[in-house]
Amino acid sequence: MRLPVILIQNPPASGVALAEQLVGNLIGRPGLDLTLIDRLDSLGKESTDRMTLEGITVPAAVLDWRDASNLYDALQAIDFNGYRCAHQMDPTPPTEQRSSSRRLFLFDLKQSTDPIAIMQELNRLKDSLAVKTISIGGLTPPSKQGTQQSSESVHQAVSTPPPASPSVPAVDTAPPQGVSRSDDNLDALIDHLDELDV
Repeated sequence: MRLPVILIQNPPASGVALAEQLVGNLIGRPGLDLTLIDRLDSLGKESTDRMTLEGITVPAAVLDWRDASNLYDALQAIDFNGYRCAHQMDPTPPTEQRSSSRRLFLFDLKQSTDPIAIMQELNRLKDSLAVKTISIGGLTPPSKQGTQQSSESVHQAVSTPPPASPSVPAVDTAPPQGVSRSDDNLDALIDHLDELDV
């Protein structure tokens, strides 16, 4: 799973160094796809930045120099829909009607000014989105015929005594007189033992 990271290019004078550090850290970072766009309120319907945003349909992190509520409203205004999802730098977003199933992780760069902490959180979010599957190869459901054969083998093993070893004298395993070695007797014995357990 890859996490698109959308960095809005309208830093205040005090945020230029942070923006440069973030760009330097994000370019080529495995699993994080950096997209730089102009101010959200300046994007026309035919702008390249608007078309770039339309191509992002998965969960995304959006970094801007405005508070998360205003950023969310600005994204909705340009039809970049999703719902504001909690993370360590926006731990308690308000509950809102979900217009989309896409998760949006919003960062206010006026509040979150440590590039290392931001990168750690972006990596954590990327890892949390990864779907981990375990493949169990070589296991196939048993067929009815295989189940029947297996059942018959177990039944035969229960009802037939093992052959005597040639080095050990054979023991007479014949049942007492009046007792047959039928499956019915074995079933009756098992039923009787089950009743005793109760």
